[in-house]
Amino acid sequence: MPLFSHRQRRPITLTRLTVFILACVTLLLMIASSFFFVNITRIEQSYAASNERFARQELTEALALIEKHMMDVAKVLAAWDETRQQLEDPAYYAYWRNSRVMSSDILPATTDGIELYDVHGQTLSKEMRKGEASMPSHIGQENLRLTLSRESGHDHFLLFFPIFNDTAQQHLIGYGGLKVDFNDELKTLRRFLYVDMASVRLTLKDRQPIAFSQVVQHIVFKAQPSAEIGAYKLLIYRVMTQVAVIVLLGMLLGYFFVVVLVAKPLRRLSGHIDAMRAGRVGLLSETYRGLVPVAELENVRISLNDYQSKLDDMHVNLANKNEELWKLAHHDPLTGIFNRRAFEDDWGALTRPGVASINVAFLLFDCDHFKTINDTYGHHVGDLVLQGIAESLYGALRTGDRLYRMGGDEFATILYETDMALASRVSERCIEAVNAYDFAAFGIHEPVRISIGIAHSHDLTSAELLHKHADIAMYQAKRPGSTKMAIYTESLAPFNQAMLSSPETSAVYAAITNPSLLEMHYQKIVQLPAGRVEYFEALVRIQNGDELLHPASIFSVVEAKRLEIEFDQAVLERIRLDLASGLIPSGTGISINISGMSIVTPQITEKLLALSEFMQRYKLVIEVTETSLITQISHASANLNRLRKAGFVIALDDFGSGYSSLRYLSTMPVDVIKFDISMVHCLNGEDRQRVIVENLAKLISEAGFKLVAEGIESRETLARVTALGFTHAQGFYLGRPESLKL
Repeated sequence: MPLFSHRQRRPITLTRLTVFILACVTLLLMIASSFFFVNITRIEQSYAASNERFARQELTEALALIEKHMMDVAKVLAAWDETRQQLEDPAYYAYWRNSRVMSSDILPATTDGIELYDVHGQTLSKEMRKGEASMPSHIGQENLRLTLSRESGHDHFLLFFPIFNDTAQQHLIGYGGLKVDFNDELKTLRRFLYVDMASVRLTLKDRQPIAFSQVVQHIVFKAQPSAEIGAYKLLIYRVMTQVAVIVLLGMLLGYFFVVVLVAKPLRRLSGHIDAMRAGRVGLLSETYRGLVPVAELENVRISLNDYQSKLDDMHVNLANKNEELWKLAHHDPLTGIFNRRAFEDDWGALTRPGVASINVAFLLFDCDHFKTINDTYGHHVGDLVLQGIAESLYGALRTGDRLYRMGGDEFATILYETDMALASRVSERCIEAVNAYDFAAFGIHEPVRISIGIAHSHDLTSAELLHKHADIAMYQAKRPGSTKMAIYTESLAPFNQAMLSSPETSAVYAAITNPSLLEMHYQKIVQLPAGRVEYFEALVRIQNGDELLHPASIFSVVEAKRLEIEFDQAVLERIRLDLASGLIPSGTGISINISGMSIVTPQITEKLLALSEFMQRYKLVIEVTETSLITQISHASANLNRLRKAGFVIALDDFGSGYSSLRYLSTMPVDVIKFDISMVHCLNGEDRQRVIVENLAKLISEAGFKLVAEGIESRETLARVTALGFTHAQGFYLGRPESLKL
């Protein structure tokens, strides 16, 4: 009997066979990887650390040599008779400075400039030199030290030292100043073995000198590559080659086992399946065996026979499931209306080849302040609001019109064969339907409103462009004073710039992520009639490269991208840092602008309350922008009352420029009223305008409010507002916004 008969060869499972092969390959990869990473680690530890350490030590020693060298030069120059002679009689000072001293052996070759000053720190030169040789025209005691400064992209050492006419150094006759090139002095005094001199640079700002002791902190450099690195690279290449060979051998070994033990029987099995698909054979009865019998292949044969008997039943069920899946894939599960995929399918049917062009109107609906509603009342109420809006809109559309939920609180519809007049009427019906819906049943106390953007086109080649135009119109409809419905025209195209990705947009997002990129400018608000600075209004700027972004550019992006809350959080964090650093003069205060959307947000309220730690030293004023729409007036009043009890002063900003001033005055807790610039300018205008503003100011003042006049640009205007009883004033005449320095 043969040693290996069919009865003796028991099949093994494919899982065990696969695990064995993968274990072999994994072991080989681990061996190869260990060789590679051990050598990499050795190289990194041996060279990178030592070169970096030696290079920094070289720079430290070189800076010490420079300091000693410049002090020695200053000492020799101060003791030179010709130097003292120039201070006593500077008649030939220009010749001495430009020729005599420069040709002497006293100054190092790296000297770019020299200057002498009298005992008052005033230069002896009648005409200052420019360029690399430029020196300050006046110095003080604070300049008598060795510093490093950058001027027009070049780095120089500056040393100013006293000069006496006696060896006891009791009689001061003036001062001297030296200017030495940083890079040239480094290269002259020291030959570097570890520092790559081409990489040495300083992180300095122009004309902001730093003390010599701080120079090391501002030097950026790279170490010279080691001469031995090539040998280590060769070693790495050899190791990688070894790894590649080992992996290749493992793959060849695995390939052999797979082909012989699995692939060949599977090919025979696949051929039989193809024959079954063509209807040429019946059930599979042959047992496939290779050199080593595999149990899983035998199980496949049995499963195929079961599958063949059940296949017909599956075809019947599949048709029913397809219909159900189509409905699930094309309907929004929350509202039951069509979803974005259904919109794309419908649009694709309109734009497919052979379909005649028709006029369509694309209506884009968006719920105003939905994020605030969702955050205030919870996601469950937010879902109910979306269902109510969908129900209202669907009932207001024409028979046969489809309503789509595009995502979030955004809905859309396509009106076929229509003009702008009909589209406007449908939009008005939608707005009325939403306004009439009883959202108070969900516990919402503020009105729920929608904004509609309309785009019209007979060119159906781009759904994205039509959607973009409707998006622009919809944002226009959200602006204060709008009818909540806007039709896209070419005149709205500039508004698109704030919605697209641009340097301004990137700068705003970067500032939100990192508030230190914000630059706060502060404008004085003075008390009348004394004229004393009582506090400063914080006005935000963003440094974007060489350009300083002003509010007009910043807030167009913030409004278009709905970043009011996130941006206000970043501004508050920047103001907190300024207060903590003592940048604001003690005994004054800060006025902080907060948007209507933010004042009803819990996160902003908590952020403001965190600033109360500074109230012992500063007066903190919150300015709520009057032109902002505050839909949750009761919630806003509650938050303001809470802040008021904590010690904040509440001011109503831009009074007279919006549409709801009297409503705010009667319902919100306000201490201060800031008259808008347009109102203040009326005091210099016609008699009727002036009389109205004067009486309005008198009325509000008698009601117990403090008044701030914005836009003071002349002495006459300041006198008028003082006579009218305004308690504070602000404007370019009193001071422009500027950044404060410690």
